[in-house]
Amino acid sequence: MLLLLLCVGYAHAQDYAKVDNTVKTYPTTYNSIDRLASRIEADFSRDDEKARAIFTWIALNIRYDTAPSALGRKPLKYSYSTEAERLAKIAAIESDLANTTLKSKKGVCHGYAMLYALTARKLGIETEVIHGNAKILPNDIGKLPTQSNHAWNAVKINNQWKLIDVTWGSGGITGNTNKFGFRFDDNYFFTSPEAFFFNHFPDDKKWLLTNKSDSEFASLPLYYDLGYELVSPAIGVIKANGAGLLPFKIKGIKPTDEVAYQYTMGNFSSKVEPKITNGVGEFNVLLGKTTRGTLTIFVNKQSIAAYTIER
Repeated sequence: MLLLLLCVGYAHAQDYAKVDNTVKTYPTTYNSIDRLASRIEADFSRDDEKARAIFTWIALNIRYDTAPSALGRKPLKYSYSTEAERLAKIAAIESDLANTTLKSKKGVCHGYAMLYALTARKLGIETEVIHGNAKILPNDIGKLPTQSNHAWNAVKINNQWKLIDVTWGSGGITGNTNKFGFRFDDNYFFTSPEAFFFNHFPDDKKWLLTNKSDSEFASLPLYYDLGYELVSPAIGVIKANGAGLLPFKIKGIKPTDEVAYQYTMGNFSSKVEPKITNGVGEFNVLLGKTTRGTLTIFVNKQSIAAYTIER
């Protein structure tokens, strides 16, 4: 299972294919943010193309650092006597994090986000680093967002804020191995606020860019792949009584897709054959009398969503 690989539509891949192909010819290593920004500045004139070029280069070349001691994983302590000194020290820490991420070609989410932000600012693009809570594990289903565990970006293009998560655009952690695997996901670029909300809840609610609440966030299933719309069940915690069939409707499943489900606890794990109607796949999941734990839905052997079954 490749963790946190979300998709929000095919259009982005078409719109920015030329940008992506150009960026793929770039060196895989840069020794300064200025050099990367200068290359992008030379190749692209539109701000959205520049924003995409930064996203693509970072996602293709920066590896997620799983080490407990990774720079940016823990906040650094510092002292100051004036507000100006505080801001200067924060800027220095963030610059160091971004440059270290670039030169070492690895980092955590804060490093990805800072590298993106500093590169974008070099290109004159207004950018923010957003901190908040990401729904990452099945244990997060049903829980209100509390402690920050993730960082991402918002960029202002044509006077409109757009959401970006270049960390998740680069790949994910595979299974229980704690190993990062590159898997470019361009659908975390300019993600709609409604789709971004399925896994992201910012500390500052203004960066939701949509009218949603923390309780709505808690109630959602765990979305691994937003290329599939979970029509029903739309609630992440399913309270089961006895045995029976649990009906599912998922938009985006194709007739050639292999669909399966699995429980962490219980005896049932099976393939299903959805009935496809107007792009919506309908199938039933079998609940045993004692089935509980995490229910994961797979399409073509990739996890797309998870639910919690309670008794």
